[in-house]
Formats: sequence, C-alpha cells, structure tokens
Amino acid sequence: MSNDYDVAVIGAGVAGALIAWRLAEKGAKVVLIDAGEKRLEKADRRQFVKVLAELPQARKTPSRPYTEVDTDNKKFAHSPDTEDFAKPEPGKTLYFQQLGPDVFKSQYQRLIGGSTWAWRGNCPRFIPNDFKIQTRYGRGVDWPINYDDLEPWYCDAEDALGVAGDHGEWHNLFGAYRSRKFPMSKIAQAYGDLRLKQGLKGARFDGVDIKLLSLPQARNSRPYDGRPACEGNSDCIPLCPIQAKYDATVHVKKALKAKATLIERAVVTELRTNSAGNVREVMFKTWDGQQHSVTGKIVVLAAHAIESTKILLMSNGGQGIANSSDQVGRNLMDHLGGEGAALMPFQVFPFRGPQSTSCIEGFRDHKYRRQFCAFRLTIGNDGWGRTKHPYDTLRELTQSGLFGQELQKELLGTVSRQLRVAYSMEQLPDPGNRVTLSPTEKDDLGVPEPQLAFRVDDYSRGGMEYAQRVIKHLFTVVGAPQEHWEFSDLKAGAYSGSGHIMGTCRMGKERRTSVVDAECRSHDHKNLFVAGSSVFPTGAPVNPTVTLAALALRTAKAIERQLTGA
Repeated sequence: MSNDYDVAVIGAGVAGALIAWRLAEKGAKVVLIDAGEKRLEKADRRQFVKVLAELPQARKTPSRPYTEVDTDNKKFAHSPDTEDFAKPEPGKTLYFQQLGPDVFKSQYQRLIGGSTWAWRGNCPRFIPNDFKIQTRYGRGVDWPINYDDLEPWYCDAEDALGVAGDHGEWHNLFGAYRSRKFPMSKIAQAYGDLRLKQGLKGARFDGVDIKLLSLPQARNSRPYDGRPACEGNSDCIPLCPIQAKYDATVHVKKALKAKATLIERAVVTELRTNSAGNVREVMFKTWDGQQHSVTGKIVVLAAHAIESTKILLMSNGGQGIANSSDQVGRNLMDHLGGEGAALMPFQVFPFRGPQSTSCIEGFRDHKYRRQFCAFRLTIGNDGWGRTKHPYDTLRELTQSGLFGQELQKELLGTVSRQLRVAYSMEQLPDPGNRVTLSPTEKDDLGVPEPQLAFRVDDYSRGGMEYAQRVIKHLFTVVGAPQEHWEFSDLKAGAYSGSGHIMGTCRMGKERRTSVVDAECRSHDHKNLFVAGSSVFPTGAPVNPTVTLAALALRTAKAIERQLTGA
C-alpha cells in the first residue's frame, strides 16, 4: 500500500475523527494516525467495563479502565493520570514534568477515540461575548471569528455528536441564537434537580436569577445514529458501558467505512518540511520501536493541546515548525474548578441517571467580568462527587459505632440527601503558562515528555471566591443546614482541573501573535492545519467539545476547498 495520502490526520479524538470522516466521505485519500490502540468493538467496551468493576475505589480514575487492561499502553503511549498532578520527586516517574508555580491538574486519554471515552458529554455553546472578551472587557484576546461565523457549524456538530437539549431554554441565551433545534429532546432532569429547582423558585443573587436549566449533552435521549438511549448507569466518567454517550470512535468507524486508513499504536515523533516550506512527511514510531513515515498533501495535527505542542516542537529534527510567533506551547488553559456540597433538607436520591443533568448559566457573562472570571455552575447527580464518596460516608458511620438497622437507616438518610454544586471557571491566556519539551525525561520510545509551567492568576481565584458565595446563598435559600456544608478550601489554594485542556496553538489574525489563522491553517505552512481545543485563543467558562467539533467541521470544509482548488 502506498504511504502517500491526500490528507494525513494525526490524532483520532473528536476533532481528528470528524475531519477524517468528512474528507474521506468527499473522496479524499485519508490516513488517521493515533498513538493508542484500535479498540472499536463492543467486546473492547465490555473489557473496559470489567476492568473498571474490578478496580478498587481509590483507583477508579478516568484513565484507569483504559491503562489497566492487558496492554503495553502505559509503556508506549502513556496517558497522564492523577499521580501526574504533582511536582517531580526523586525516584518518582511521572509523565508530566511540572515546573509550577502551581500544579496543572488535568489529564487525557491516549487511545483511539481520545478523551471522549471518559468525558461527561456536556455540550453548551460559547456565547457571543466569549469570542470578544478583549473588546468587551479588556481581558485576554479576541477570537478572529465571531459567534455568527460558527453558529451553522455548531448545528452540524450537534447533529454529528447527537446532542440532546431544550431549544426553548437555550435559544438566545446571552444572545446565542440557535438556527436549528437540537437533534434530540433533552435528557430528563434528575429528581434531585427538580426538587432543587422548586426550592430555588424566584431566588436571585446580586441581581442574577438562580435558575436551573437542562444541560445539553452528547447523550442519547432516544436511540440515535445506531446507538441506544441512556439507561442511567451514572457511570459517564470514566466510561459509558453502552455508548449512549457519544465518543469519537463513532466517527473513527465512519471514516473507516468511507475508506480512510487507520494506523494504530503510532507515536508521531516529528513533521518534516520541504524546501517550499510545506509539511510533507509525518514521522512516527510504532510500539515495537520501528520508525515509519507517511506523506500528505495536507497534514492535520489533532493530537491534543499538549501532544500537538510536543510534535511541533520536535519537528524538523528538533528545530520546531509553525512557531515564527513563538506562541507554540504558550497560553495553556483549563477550566479551574471546585465544588460545594451540602445535605439537602429533602431527599434528592442521587446516582439515578447521568452524573449531571442541570446547570446554572446566569453568571457566564456577569457584570464583574472585567474584575474576575465568568463561570458556570453544574448540579451533580452523583452525591458529593469528589468531595466524599458514599463509601466514605459508610466508613464514618461504622466508625461512629452504628451497625444493623440503625446503620442502614442513617446511611440511607444521609446519602439520599447529598448534593453538590460544581463551579467551572474561565481562565485567561497567559504566555507563561506553557508546554515545552523536557530536556532530560523521555518515554520508552525515546520521545521527550512534556514539561508544564502553570500559574493560577487572581482573575480566576476571584471568580472562585464569588462562585462559592453564590453556592452558599443557594444552600441557604433551600434550607440546607450549614453544619453539613463542605467547600473546596480556597485559602489553601484548592482547585481542580476539568480535563478541558486548551490553548498552546492559538488562532488569530496576525502571524506574529498566533499559530494558525481563522480556518486553523498554520501561518507558516499553508498545508498544515491544527485542530482541537489547542487553537482556542480564550476558553470561556464552558466545556470545549462542541466548540472544537464545530471548528473541526469548519476546518474540514477549508481543507476540502484547498484540495480541490475551489
């Protein structure tokens, strides 16, 4: 088989899979290259479910069902996990080399399908002001596109992923109009959410209505695109056992059906340019350590914000490419978060349905956005979430001396009233928040590991403080007893990551300040495109997946035009 292709796509996550599918369906000769394994069958999912079930509770992290299977994945395509959320210690092997001053706390999965295996499926859109926070609020930078440019692609992305939502609730929210309805009606809101909604009727904080909306999700509320409706297993992270929740293997399989080629277990080590400045050759090592290459008229880098940065910096023999702006790897962002937990004065009966079904959006474009970040709140349907597992509650009750019927009664009375509210914060781009190559640490294939410099600024910390005030007001309104409140400790600097890793290859109008243009084409190499959340100039306070999917579909159209000369 020839190693020459029209399009070489690096990374089989949601962005890469969508682009490969769209272009293969148009007749392009496409190769999809991924560091992970091809696990696309129902039997593979059953194996992941089995591994998850057998793991002790403390090890049930988002990556573990995929890295604990009988595979060499841990060795040759390491997926960072919670142990990487620490600064290096002597004798301790980590994938992330954390430089500080703060710790970067998000992870991702290096397998075919990417991190959509272990995401929650939430798909809110950006709002118009999210694309222009410099113009509106003097913060960050503006995008080179606006909401109107992306709106039709949002519709296509929602159709492709299968997003369930309530058109009436979301149409024109903060000016974010919808030209099409969601392809499915909303996921039914959890019982506890409905009780909370009733208790908050008419509630306001600082002039903002505290109103629960149903959460748009790439999760089937009815059979859709050959996949079943959600059964309410409450196991969305780390794994939907029946694939009612979308993952990118859906479009990997569609790309293969359209005659795309998939190369698995292939860790890209560099891109090579020719004398004309075009990227011509993609070099990669397979897990057996052998070096291979393919060529493409167009090369699409969709390997994730951190891995895409590594590839660009390693390219041309370590000289790097696409970096005349010196922006490759810079402006690393996440949605920093935390939560407040309380015992409700009424039973909410968590764990029945998806892990979250409702949200509070009123603070996404608040009046203080010049001073501190915008944020959104998500209502958990998983008890106290990361604050405390039901097993922890059971342990505390048994240690207090309860047993038998008294223990059963107290356990039911406690767990059935546990509810958490999580906050997700906008983070500004900071050129000092940066991914570089470790000068000393390499993986088992000899590829440099990522080195991360990261700092949480006062803009984000101010938003966290305000978000906690909102949640405390919410708990007060519904009558949750204060002695049972638990909050992330902001005085101790507590925050969590969201797995929403953005920036590092940002788009922009000017070559000197950005890596790619408005179509995600490299300013420096006209046949190189970058796809995924790495191109985000700013992150807004919302989950990035439907936005990066919309951008990927828009980029696929630009590539199609370039291939055909249209």
